[in-house]
Amino acid sequence: MDATAIARNQELQRQWYGAPLGELCRDLCDRFGMTQSGLAETLGISPAMLSLVMRGQRARIANPDAAARLTAVLRFAQDVRAGTVPAGDAPRVLAGIRASRTPGQDSMGAAVTRHRSGEGRSTEPGPDPDPDPASDPDLRFALRLRDLLTSRASAVDILGAAALLDAGHPGLAEILRVCGAGRTDEAVELVRALGPRR
Repeated sequence: MDATAIARNQELQRQWYGAPLGELCRDLCDRFGMTQSGLAETLGISPAMLSLVMRGQRARIANPDAAARLTAVLRFAQDVRAGTVPAGDAPRVLAGIRASRTPGQDSMGAAVTRHRSGEGRSTEPGPDPDPDPASDPDLRFALRLRDLLTSRASAVDILGAAALLDAGHPGLAEILRVCGAGRTDEAVELVRALGPRR
């Protein structure tokens, strides 16, 4: 890859993340005492792919789950730097980030097939694959809300919008984060906690 393409990719990274990913990822490794391979494992991508992104040979991580995890790790690092979250929470928080998935997609970024009531099940893994949305109004509401949000923005953009709203509107930020970029079961739990809807 020529230097012009690398410079263009790094400029895009600067626009999206505030700095080239090589700098940001090295800072994450230093801050949390992990290797580049460890960071790649946390993000759910190969070390080779992370290396390509860090060197500017790729502008972004194409896998939406991994891109959302990177945003979450970067946000966590900002919180640690600001002193709002203790650095000692890193192992627990990073493990949670590693386990997260982007709603509507499997771990490879492929769309999860959703069926209308009675026509079948989702391909989503888990002990209880996918309750029928027709029989659970909270699930139906959470899925409709997620579909609306993800039809207008990527998980990374939704998480970015939530971060912007955190200080002034934490409740709205939580709804965006959980219902737009969180797991379906967490979205349903939040919908139930918020109470009845008209």
